[in-house]
Amino acid sequence: MSKRNTYEKYEQINGMFDKLEEQIIHSGDLSYMRQQFYFIDEFHRQNYESLRVYYHQADDSPLIDGACYLIAIPEIFNVINIFDYEVPFDFIFDNGQLSSTFQQLDIFYQYMLAAALEVSNIKIFNPSGYSLGMNHWNISQMKIFWQYTAIIRREAN
Repeated sequence: MSKRNTYEKYEQINGMFDKLEEQIIHSGDLSYMRQQFYFIDEFHRQNYESLRVYYHQADDSPLIDGACYLIAIPEIFNVINIFDYEVPFDFIFDNGQLSSTFQQLDIFYQYMLAAALEVSNIKIFNPSGYSLGMNHWNISQMKIFWQYTAIIRREAN
């Protein structure tokens, strides 16, 4: 990788951190904050807005809001039937075991969901999903995870 490519990546990462910090600072205005989110594509955005309506607790619970953001990723959203689950991450388990639905997901999204569960002290991988993700996510997956952290930390200002 050339020095220029490395420099451009650092600039992109720094810009993303600035954007996330701005979201957290303005987290009192949820509609403003959501307008600034990173989405993979328009389907990710639409799925997220739909999930927020279905899981109405998202307005009051940053963890539910963050979960909605992650399962709105089209590769996840298109595999699950949200109407079968009381909370967004219920699809991950089936009778105390990892569900076949969860295991169908791309491994990098499994790492991301595992890292999100670790926020609530639920560890499904060893090493952790966070550790595995940090070693394997591409820049887009990193942006998704960074955005997730800004969502769940929206009250941290």
